[in-house]
Amino acid sequence: MTLKDTALILVDMQYDFLETGSLPIADATSVIPNVHKLATFFQQHNALIVATQDWHPANHSSFASQHPGKHPMDIVSLTYRDQTTDQMLWPEHCVQGTRGAAIVDELFEFPSIVVQKGSNVFVDSYSGFADNMYHEITPLAKNLYQRGIKHVVVCGYATDICVKFTCLDAVKFGFDTTLIEDTTMPALPDSLTQTYSTLADRGVHLIPTVDAYIALIQ
Repeated sequence: MTLKDTALILVDMQYDFLETGSLPIADATSVIPNVHKLATFFQQHNALIVATQDWHPANHSSFASQHPGKHPMDIVSLTYRDQTTDQMLWPEHCVQGTRGAAIVDELFEFPSIVVQKGSNVFVDSYSGFADNMYHEITPLAKNLYQRGIKHVVVCGYATDICVKFTCLDAVKFGFDTTLIEDTTMPALPDSLTQTYSTLADRGVHLIPTVDAYIALIQ
């Protein structure tokens, strides 16, 4: 096999999601060497590497600080263009131009394309392909289509949120989608089993390790 029609998507590998960040994911740094190994493999095969980047304005409506009396993990209803959705509130994170929004140094040089998301103050954006209400579609799918990509391999943060919705949208946009389990960590560990079940039910291929994936390709 070759990786000519395969792209690697690095989802939100940013400082604010590390253990010392403002929205920390437990053991987040533990997967960085695995992602680095996977990205190196793609690079050696001259394959496309794309990164998504949470890129919020400081007053983003998903921040608990924008809702007096509310706290992170509370649920509120947000309405935008006559469409209402439930929104989990988060600590301020990945604010545009801050160190916390930067892609981690170990992976920064790999992607040739960076797709920023979450810039609309009124709508959150978990998926790398579109915002949560599908008002706006990011350039990700177009970039993949233009390069003849048929398969995507997904990794990053967090398994149960942005990785999950990026995988689900990748399937919706017609890409054969693989998630490598040792390249991702969940925000809420108790949700991991259900997340994997949902992804498998929607046709996402789950591969346990980077080594297992490389063995399939070589």
